[in-house]
Amino acid sequence: REAEKMHNYMLADIARVLKKRSVRVGIPGFELCLALLLLFYGGNGAVSADMRRAAEFALDFFPLVIGTLLFVSVYADDFKCRAMQVAIGAGVSREGIVLAKFGECALLLLFALVPTAALCFLLPGTRHLFYTDAEAASVALTVAQVFLRTLGFMQLAATLCFLTQNSLQGAIAFALLSSNAMFILITMTLLTGPLKDNVGRLRPFLYTALLRTVQSNIQNGKPFAGIFVLAIGMYMLLPLMLALLGFRKKELSF
Repeated sequence: REAEKMHNYMLADIARVLKKRSVRVGIPGFELCLALLLLFYGGNGAVSADMRRAAEFALDFFPLVIGTLLFVSVYADDFKCRAMQVAIGAGVSREGIVLAKFGECALLLLFALVPTAALCFLLPGTRHLFYTDAEAASVALTVAQVFLRTLGFMQLAATLCFLTQNSLQGAIAFALLSSNAMFILITMTLLTGPLKDNVGRLRPFLYTALLRTVQSNIQNGKPFAGIFVLAIGMYMLLPLMLALLGFRKKELSF
């Protein structure tokens, strides 16, 4: 019964998000920009490696552009219109709300990322530029890495939303994470000043760095499972557990 209510809540919320004008315009707009880049990048002298670089360059903006759009649509609107309170009143548990939001974000990201990935693979062929096996693997792994990076950032920011019941703080945190501003700031902090000798080696354990290490190891045929489990455990599952525990004890004030 609880699972059915959570499932219905998630589907209803996904339908709400997909009806938003910002989503209906933003996702096709991003894909149009990607298409134009792949169709004209490098001019007549372009080679398949140029297409790979262009695709990966565009995909790197996916968390900031599409991720922010979806995060705000999923969380800010829900807090604003008190939909969570309505769902809880209808019998959805607080844990169900947190899990439903996580699943909703994953499904919406796939909805946006699958056609984006398809463009990355199909459009170069219209210019008679076809990826080598290594280039195709690189683009595919970049797509997977971008999905996990965006979903991880969403969960980190969502945990802040649930603990503070303030979607604005979560949206700001997500924008800082997805724009790499936080990654750059932390990197600069760890590699300079008095922290350099003591904790400078922590940079490889940042989420983005871990995912890129996993991607590189897969491409080079090196072991990656341990690093992958560390990344997902620290930056996705641990915040999810914190949100589940914290939101359960919170008085609803939004």
